[in-house]
Amino acid sequence: MSKGCGFLSQLQSYIPLIDFIGRFLGTDAEIILYDMKTKKAVYVKHSFTDETKVGMDLPSIERKFIKEQVFNETDSLLNYRALSSERKKLRSATHFIKNEEGELMGVLTINLKVDELIELRDIINRLISGSEKTAQTDQYIFENFELSFEDMMNNTIQEALTKFNLPPDRLSHHEKMELIRMLDEKGTFLIKGSVTELAKILNTTETTVYRYINKL
Repeated sequence: MSKGCGFLSQLQSYIPLIDFIGRFLGTDAEIILYDMKTKKAVYVKHSFTDETKVGMDLPSIERKFIKEQVFNETDSLLNYRALSSERKKLRSATHFIKNEEGELMGVLTINLKVDELIELRDIINRLISGSEKTAQTDQYIFENFELSFEDMMNNTIQEALTKFNLPPDRLSHHEKMELIRMLDEKGTFLIKGSVTELAKILNTTETTVYRYINKL
């Protein structure tokens, strides 16, 4: 169900587009328009939860984009991974709405449910590779229960880095893209904080990592 309240007249022109996208993508797509003057949602299409509604505060991930001024480098971020308040896996995109002077006026975010697609992918992978795990794999999992989140993320990233036989700061652009593609296929970026840890290891900014993910 669509909801609306008082919002900047400049943002009103986006409402028909949001309705169109909502009809096209269906109820598995949640679309939210935020007013940057109030930092609150002013229009919602197909909300996933009761908490997602007009008047809700700008979520932390969008606040992070604003704080880092990502909108000065790109008009939109595509295909980044997120989790809903119900811990559902999402594929998300955010578009930054600016006025003629280039000032940020609004933020439009689309969240797509991907849990069922990931489950289908896992089923296909099991059919292709088999479902029986080796004793070595099970041992590795149990050993890592004692690790901190940072250690687990570091292990995952370092394991992927072994393919290149180079320290992280010597990876080429192409090699970094390949590394991020490998991590994405493992579902690494579905975990909150993974981008921060990868940015530390690559000695770069989170914004740069998001740009790489955006190119996948």
